[in-house]
Amino acid sequence: MHQYFGDKAFYKTLFQVAAPLVLQQLITTSVQLVDNVMVGKLSDQAIGAVAIVNQLYFVVILITFGALGGAGVFSAQYFGSKDYDKLKQTFRFKLIVGFMIALLAFVIFSLFGKSLIMIFTNNPTTIDLALTYLSYARWSSFAWILSVAVSNTFRETGVTKPLLIISIVAILTNTILNYFLIFGHLFFPALGVEGAAIATAISRVVEVLLILILLKRNGKIFNTKLREILHIDKKLLSGMIVMALPLLLNELFWSTGQTAFLHAYARRGDYALAAMNITGAISQLVFVTFGAIATAVAVLVGNTLGRNELDEARDNSKKLIATAVMVAGAAGIILFILSFFILNIYSVSELTKEVAQFNIRINALFIPVFSFNVTLYFTLRAGGDTRSTFLMDAGYMWIIPVPIALVLSYFTSLPVTMMFLIVQALDIPKMIFGLSRYRKEHWVKNLAVDQP
Repeated sequence: MHQYFGDKAFYKTLFQVAAPLVLQQLITTSVQLVDNVMVGKLSDQAIGAVAIVNQLYFVVILITFGALGGAGVFSAQYFGSKDYDKLKQTFRFKLIVGFMIALLAFVIFSLFGKSLIMIFTNNPTTIDLALTYLSYARWSSFAWILSVAVSNTFRETGVTKPLLIISIVAILTNTILNYFLIFGHLFFPALGVEGAAIATAISRVVEVLLILILLKRNGKIFNTKLREILHIDKKLLSGMIVMALPLLLNELFWSTGQTAFLHAYARRGDYALAAMNITGAISQLVFVTFGAIATAVAVLVGNTLGRNELDEARDNSKKLIATAVMVAGAAGIILFILSFFILNIYSVSELTKEVAQFNIRINALFIPVFSFNVTLYFTLRAGGDTRSTFLMDAGYMWIIPVPIALVLSYFTSLPVTMMFLIVQALDIPKMIFGLSRYRKEHWVKNLAVDQP
C-alpha cells in the first residue's frame, strides 16, 4: 500500500500546486452559485434560459481545452526540460488556435443561435430570454479564450497564485454587477437576464486585461512578440496538431454528449431543465477538485516525464490517483450534507427542488468514481496517449451513456431522477476500461526527447 502514499515532499508540492487552484475554483464556483440564485429568483424560465446558453458555451469551452491541451502536453514537458524556445512556440500555437475557435463560435452563435436553443425547449419565453443572454455571451468568447491560453500556460509551468487573485477580482466584478443589473439597484435599470449577460461580459474583459498584465510581468519564459506569432517549427507544429486533434475531437464529442444528456433531461419539462442547472451549480462546489487534479498531473507527472524521470512519474501517478479518490470521498460527504438545506436559497418550484436534491445526492455518491476517472484521463494525456483518452472519454460516452439516455428519454416515461441515476452509474464500467488503458503504460514517455 505504501506505493499509493507519498512522502512529505510529495504532498508539499501537491499542496503548493493544487491548493491555490482549488481555492480559486471554489471562490469562482461559490460566486457562480450566487449568480445562479439571483437568476433563479426571476423564474424557472430564466434559469432554464441561462442553463441552455451556458451549455452551448460549455461546448466551446471544452473544444478550447482540447485544442489547447495538445500544446499544453508539450508545454509542461518543455518547461520540465528547460527548453524555453520550444515552450514559446507552444504558446504561439495556443494563441492562434484559440482565436480561430473564438471566431468560429461567434459566427455559429450569430447565425444559428435560435436553432441551437430550440434543441432544448419550445417555450417562447425561455427562447427569448436565452437569445437575449446569448447576444452578449457570444462576444465574451474572445476575451475568455485569450485568458485560457495564457492562464493554462502559467499553470503548466507551476504558476497558480497570481491567477487566484485575478479570478477573485473577475468574479467579484461579475457578482456585484449582477446584483445591480439584474434587480436594478441604485441608479441601474432592472435588466433581468440581460443584466446577467452584461455583467458576465464585463467581468471577462476585466479578467483578460489582468491576465495580460500578468503575462507582461511574469510570463517572460513563454511570452512572444506579435510579429513572431507564426514562428513555429514545422515538426513541432505537426506534433502539436497530431496531439491536439484527438483531444479536440474528444472534447467536441464529450461536450456534445453532455449537451445530448441535457436535451434528454429537458424533454421532461422546464422544471427538469432548471433542476439540472441547479444540480450542476451546487455540485461544482466539490467538483472544483477536478481542475486541481489536472494541474497536479501536469506538474507531478508531465514535468517529471519531461525530465526523463519515468519511474518517478509512474509513482507520482499512483499517489495522485489514491489522493484524488480519498479527497473525493470527503467531498462527497460534504455535498450530501449540503443537499439537505442549500436548495432553500432558490426561489423555484418544489418539484424543481426535489429533482435537484435527488441528483445532488447521486453526484455525492459517485464523486470518488468521477475523480478516479479524471485522474486517469489527465495522466494518460500527460504522456501523450491521446488515443486512450479518446476511447476512455468521448468514445465510451457516445457508445454507451448517450444512446441509453436518449432511449430512456424518447421511449420511456421514466422520471428524470432515475434517468440521471442510470447515466451517472455508467461511469463505473468506464473506470474499469480506463484502468486497463492506464496499465498498458503507453503514456510513460518523454515527449521533450521524442520531439525536435
